Amino acid sequence: MSSNTSSDRYPLIPLAINPLLQSIDDDPQNLFVVDMTLIHNAFIRGVNSIWRNAPLVKPADARSFAGYCLTLLEAIHGHHSGEEAFIFPFLATKLDMGHNLEQHEAFHGPIEEFKAYMESVQAEKETYDGERARGLVEAFGQLLVTHLHDEIPTISPERMKAFDDDKAGLKKMMEDLQEHIKTRPGKMTVFPFVMCHHNIKEAPNWPPAPTAIKWFARNIAPYFHYSYWKFSPFTPHGVPQTLYGTA
Repeated sequence: MSSNTSSDRYPLIPLAINPLLQSIDDDPQNLFVVDMTLIHNAFIRGVNSIWRNAPLVKPADARSFAGYCLTLLEAIHGHHSGEEAFIFPFLATKLDMGHNLEQHEAFHGPIEEFKAYMESVQAEKETYDGERARGLVEAFGQLLVTHLHDEIPTISPERMKAFDDDKAGLKKMMEDLQEHIKTRPGKMTVFPFVMCHHNIKEAPNWPPAPTAIKWFARNIAPYFHYSYWKFSPFTPHGVPQTLYGTA
């Protein structure tokens, strides 16, 4: 599970708890770590796809690729802003989350540089350069992926036992976070991005969203930026798709 392909640059995070074999819906501690692992792996798959595809992008696809890259950054920014607004303040009542915040700060600058370049490509202010794009990914990729890996042990079920006397508070924090996600922009970008970067065989019922929202994210939202998803590892319905630049 969570295995990489031979063309991946960065490793995925193994699932400590198998949601296919163990019920997690009624256990907020296990659900929390599974949820975080799966969204982190979606981001890592996105970084891998960008790194792999960057030198292969055809001139006619440059603006679409830039949009794809910017969608990943939008998803990461939304995730980390939610962590800083909801998750870290709650966990910090019993756990030290200082290192997590320090890591957020470490890759902020390189990500902003990559974002600025992709915005210029999308606006046709700069000509796309695949090697430059890959170099900019290298500048933040390892920092980001290390953080995504490191964060999972900080919220392991063992550490979350500190909240055994406040499972209701943990559940409310997760519910508040989900409500926050619903209010954010990105319904036509981030929603389908998540679907196109999740291995549905690992967790068929993920993400933890209402059925109607997941149906929308798979069947309606992808068509608004259809050209982005040719670079993703899965279709919006979770079917593995041929890598960009191959037959």
